[in-house]
Amino acid sequence: MGDHEEPISGQYQCELGTDCESDSDKSLDYGSDASEYDFEELESLRMQKGKEVNDKLSHYKDLDKSMTFKDLEEAKKVMNFYAIANSKPLKLRKSDKIRVRYICVVGCPFVCLISEDKKGPGFKIKTLKTKHNYEDAFENPIAKTKTIAEYFRSKVQNNPKYKIMDMKLDLKNQFSLNVHNSTLKRAKSMTLQQLQGSFLDDYNKLEAYENEIRESNPSSDVVINLSKDAMAEGKKRFLRMYICFNAMKLGFKQGLRPFIGLDKTFLKGHCKGQLLVVVAQDFQNHFYPLAWAVVDKENTLTWT
Repeated sequence: MGDHEEPISGQYQCELGTDCESDSDKSLDYGSDASEYDFEELESLRMQKGKEVNDKLSHYKDLDKSMTFKDLEEAKKVMNFYAIANSKPLKLRKSDKIRVRYICVVGCPFVCLISEDKKGPGFKIKTLKTKHNYEDAFENPIAKTKTIAEYFRSKVQNNPKYKIMDMKLDLKNQFSLNVHNSTLKRAKSMTLQQLQGSFLDDYNKLEAYENEIRESNPSSDVVINLSKDAMAEGKKRFLRMYICFNAMKLGFKQGLRPFIGLDKTFLKGHCKGQLLVVVAQDFQNHFYPLAWAVVDKENTLTWT
């Protein structure tokens, strides 16, 4: 393999990570006193949670007066995506610590005022007129670097070599939106920097994840190896991880077929590697996972 491993110990700090958790992907927090909202409002709040930033921004097509946001940054994100999804050139007319107000072009009746929610923590739409009498915008002033970076985050994560021209073509095909190449370059650079930071954060959580498995699943096996070569240089770099839950062991012993199969798949995205899986079968020929490992490459040593 050209590398050696050491079991994880002490403060865990890694150079890379495998997945990301962005602020834009977190569910919205609407406060704890649900009794202050009626049934329709609660339904509207539930629909807002976990909005996915998909290709067509379908979750951001519509606005509703009962919509609530955890802070003004979340409100601005939703309004920016709404403007892009509907090809409307919205403008931020008023913005301070307690409210934001959006309008369209001169003569368009659209207006949206978002301010503090008196019923609880967070912010709520107080004034909303969704009617537009202006044609779609081919160049939208609200499509700035941060918004474009959030839109392309998952695509750049899965393919760091995602080309600027492909980004430009995607926006044109999905929203008839023209964005300058300089804005797209800054957006891609911002996304890559954010992802790199989130990879580091996620790898630094591995030791806590290992401890949690040992506490919540006694007799389970979890092994995390660090690169010995990197440790010789005074660094800690993730190399391999193996997990086998005790419940999987017991289930196999208590009635599964005496059969064990091996499978693998390549890990794509920013961090490469392979996922090795050991599976069994029950008496209805259903697959039953026994153990799995994330490794740098497949060979006799990593399978062992």
